[in-house]
Amino acid sequence: MINLDEFMPSAITKRHDRIRARMMVKKCEKEFNRTINEAIEKVFEGEEEVKVITLAGPTCSGKTTTATKLTDRIDRSGKNAVMLSIDDFFLGGEDRNNINKEAPDYDSVKAIDLDYLRVFIKDLLDGKTVYIPQYSFVNQKRSGYEEFIPDPSDIYIFEGIQAVYPEITSLLPEGYRSIFICPRDDVSYNGVILKNHELRFLRRIVRDYKFRDASPEYTFHLWTNVRKNEEENIFPNEKSDIYINSFLMYEPFVISQFALRLLRAVPEGSPYKDEADELYSRVMAYDERFFSAKMIPHNSVFREFIGYDDE
Repeated sequence: MINLDEFMPSAITKRHDRIRARMMVKKCEKEFNRTINEAIEKVFEGEEEVKVITLAGPTCSGKTTTATKLTDRIDRSGKNAVMLSIDDFFLGGEDRNNINKEAPDYDSVKAIDLDYLRVFIKDLLDGKTVYIPQYSFVNQKRSGYEEFIPDPSDIYIFEGIQAVYPEITSLLPEGYRSIFICPRDDVSYNGVILKNHELRFLRRIVRDYKFRDASPEYTFHLWTNVRKNEEENIFPNEKSDIYINSFLMYEPFVISQFALRLLRAVPEGSPYKDEADELYSRVMAYDERFFSAKMIPHNSVFREFIGYDDE
């Protein structure tokens, strides 16, 4: 567990606090970028040619930004990186924000169109023209296809929480490389503890509201099944070549500025109201306003969750 009291700026002046906070953000970003760069270098160690890379991790771990950095690294080497999101192979979903139905399954292998994915991967690796599906999270259905013609120089990155499932990895060629990313640290501040899965939940409640048109109440509705699937299917299968810890020490102080409003928005009478209020009371301990979202770099992994509308 990380005790954040040891790293926080001491209250001298408001200006001094903001300078210290900005320095903390810069240090965290620099260290995380170095971690990602070192992980990417390890992917290409050895003489064996890498054709397929998987990038997995539980929800809201930072896979999208890491995939972008991995893609840039491959492109600079003269190869052609092709990022493929396993989420695009989802089957149809349920009505968004309806908490009166059983929570839909987005995370287990049953949510994936395995039949289509099996044919897709085989044809892709055989060099045949394929059609990449596109899934709309807002409309909860497949919205179209994009034609893709493989090239011998392509390196394929399969990104998604399901990239560790045996049903998925069994479809991949021998010698593929695997990366697993997840925030690993629990934190304490002012005597109040937030577990690493709670920090991911705060990331998700903000991300889903901003990017997937999901109410905070609906994210609560999904979360029990999300955590159940992680414990049953993701973490038991996380044996990977490379691991990345995506926790940033400044994040509880920034995400709180978005999450508190959303936690308070869970309506009276909701089955999740008590849970939301309890989490709200603990997140309040991290509501330190000498941090600002404007301090977060444009290319930070944290932008996956808070967006860019503060700029």
